[in-house]
Amino acid sequence: MPELDGVLFNLSRGDFQNNGASPWYTELGFGTPPQRLKVNIDSGTDITWLTSTLCPPESCQHTSGGRFDYRASSTFSFTDCLQRPFSFGAWGTMQVEAGQDVVELPDPAGTRSMQLFFSADYAGSQFAQLDWDGGIGLPSSSAYVEGRTSFLLQLLMESRTVRLPFVSFDTDYRSRQGTCQIGGVDPSKYDPTSSVFLPWKVYDVYPGSEYLWGADLYRLMVGDVEIAPGTPKVFATDSGSSQFKGDDDIMNAILTQIARQGSPPVRLELYGGRITVTPDMYNVYIEAGPDAGKTIPQFQGLGMSQLVLVGSVLMDYCYTVFRYDVHICSPGALSLSPVGVYFFNKIGGPQIISGRPVEFPTRIPAHKGRGAFGREIPFERGWEF
Repeated sequence: MPELDGVLFNLSRGDFQNNGASPWYTELGFGTPPQRLKVNIDSGTDITWLTSTLCPPESCQHTSGGRFDYRASSTFSFTDCLQRPFSFGAWGTMQVEAGQDVVELPDPAGTRSMQLFFSADYAGSQFAQLDWDGGIGLPSSSAYVEGRTSFLLQLLMESRTVRLPFVSFDTDYRSRQGTCQIGGVDPSKYDPTSSVFLPWKVYDVYPGSEYLWGADLYRLMVGDVEIAPGTPKVFATDSGSSQFKGDDDIMNAILTQIARQGSPPVRLELYGGRITVTPDMYNVYIEAGPDAGKTIPQFQGLGMSQLVLVGSVLMDYCYTVFRYDVHICSPGALSLSPVGVYFFNKIGGPQIISGRPVEFPTRIPAHKGRGAFGREIPFERGWEF
């Protein structure tokens, strides 16, 4: 099994709000001198971005409240002079400008120059309830990265700071502390005998969402009732989200059955196994925002057909690993493509995963040249340092 490796980001949990966004964030220093801001490591976006002082004072209001002051950083520069809209789909839209600055990362990554989007305007209840000031995108593939912002994992692998194309999440809602490990896994955190592996499948029903970490969802049960039988469904793991959301009809059908059956378990039948979501997982106490003090089932329509997406409501109870393939383009340059997502029962945690044993390789084969995902001819020596 791989030893503890890579770059370890400490995570903290903000107040859980009923806006569908994850409460988890890490604090990093941006610019010179460094400005400490809260960012989510987000597998549900293809950009890296920050709320900034480009926003008028009355705009970009959010719970965390931090803004990057580009004028106070001696290393900041704009990479173009145009403001443009960036859409988060049904969740909302922000106006952004592209720029570049240094980011202080945990050891051994050190300080890196990165390209980011800096918000110039956003509004709406979803943004207003954000517990963080920006996000670091973890899209499923280098092919789906918004080219004017940096893909952190790719940068760390090209510089050989990390050697394994894994990103692992371990969060504990009770202690409100967690970790994101970029470039490795921690075998002390999970049970390798009980896992579900989700081979990646592109979600292209809603154009522009191909960067999501999708997988086939073969069957969705609420208690003894199957939801949307015969309808193709894609399950997506989104570390930037909290609740279940996606297809309006599917989410409404789940809520109807929860009310009729008195909060039964929700079962996800996936490749090689099953995930059981219990009522104490999906009925969540809202800690802040307009719905503070209520306990609400976390299922919400998002207008995205055939999609069932979830974040912290499930991930807080599992050890979750995103895995890529490595493709060598030229010396010092590589691209990453998706293999899939693993869910494990945590050691000492609830037994909600039913599936096969898994062992991670300690050496990842690399591929050369260009082509479709997974079809390149592998180098004889693989991806080594």
